[in-house]
Amino acid sequence: MAEKELNGIRIEKFQGILDSMRDDPKVLQAVTGPWKSRVVWQNGLKAKAYMRKHAVEMDEPDGLDASDSAASAHEQLLSAVGTCVTVGFVINATKRGIKIHDLEVALEGNFENILKWAGHSQTGNPGYPSIKMKLFVKADADEAALREIWKIAVEGSPVAQTVARPTQIVADFEAI
Repeated sequence: MAEKELNGIRIEKFQGILDSMRDDPKVLQAVTGPWKSRVVWQNGLKAKAYMRKHAVEMDEPDGLDASDSAASAHEQLLSAVGTCVTVGFVINATKRGIKIHDLEVALEGNFENILKWAGHSQTGNPGYPSIKMKLFVKADADEAALREIWKIAVEGSPVAQTVARPTQIVADFEAI
């Protein structure tokens, strides 16, 4: 007999995985990290990031004299936040037995002081001071349940919470 699926997730198998994080310290350690990425400059403003067995191209828009052949790092940051909360929403809806028909997360941010990045200012935050994020969802649940799941997804998102909270960056350097 085939295992029951909801929202593309094999419910029993996935619940077993989630439970193993709680019950087996080795599984918890494996999913806790370390997570790694390696970024290699390609040419101009292009870079390629390597994560596990995956590679992602990054580039800047034409306006910066780049080839605009891929999304920029800051656009990928927005997408990483949106993807992580999407996954959290799907997991929590599925755990409650809620069928999702359509789901989209729209994200937007404006830089506070891009002049620091460009080398024209020594002060200020070159990054996003805030990120606007909105969920559009059609699912077999009432609005109150969907709002509650959305709140859980945002508050439980490792990526959203890394961006939302102060995160220490330990920068090292080696000339080769």
